[in-house]
Amino acid sequence: MKSDNDTFETSLDLFKAVFEKAPDIAVNLINKDYTVLWANKVMGVFVARELDEIIGKPCYQMFRRKDKPCQVCVFQTVIRTKKPHIMERWLDLPNKERRYAEVRAYPIFNEAGAVKHVFEICIPLDKKRKDEDQQRRYVEALEKSIRELNADLPAASKETPSEDLRLTARELEVLRLIAKGFSNKEIANILKIRLDTVKTHIKNIFFKLDVTDRTKAAIWASSHNLI
Repeated sequence: MKSDNDTFETSLDLFKAVFEKAPDIAVNLINKDYTVLWANKVMGVFVARELDEIIGKPCYQMFRRKDKPCQVCVFQTVIRTKKPHIMERWLDLPNKERRYAEVRAYPIFNEAGAVKHVFEICIPLDKKRKDEDQQRRYVEALEKSIRELNADLPAASKETPSEDLRLTARELEVLRLIAKGFSNKEIANILKIRLDTVKTHIKNIFFKLDVTDRTKAAIWASSHNLI
């Protein structure tokens, strides 16, 4: 009967043979204590670390630059369920770039049927998710600034939307989506209306709020508790 050590050596040799020189696939093998046992060169490039730095270190430190295991952990899900699992994750790199990937994790069992190691394949996601995240962070920063500006104001001085503005229900919907960073095309798709109709609504919103651009409209929406 093969020992767990023999099983691991066989698995590692197989992974190296198949994935060591794979040009576009980032892969790694993790022990049940979160230790990275092996990773290929593409994985090192993807997480912006040298391979000799990764091996033997906790996966959450090397891949996600955290001090403790992730609250939602694909690795622990595989350990618990003993089944493959797929999850979208992000990685923050030193240059403040955020990379997104689909992580496919697979259990490797010992002779007793327990999960001994977890094999992961990381598939980078497209630029769209990065753009969506940039929009989200912009809106969050904007909301934080508005909250700080309003924090010291007396409650009576904090404005609420005025009926005199006469924004229609649809215009309020469009304004909220503008404040969340959505483009005209995205707003049209979300509300299932024509792009020209979105442009007309925005023109009317700018006129009624007496603003000249989307940023000022977003600030107005945030200061009036519409987002």
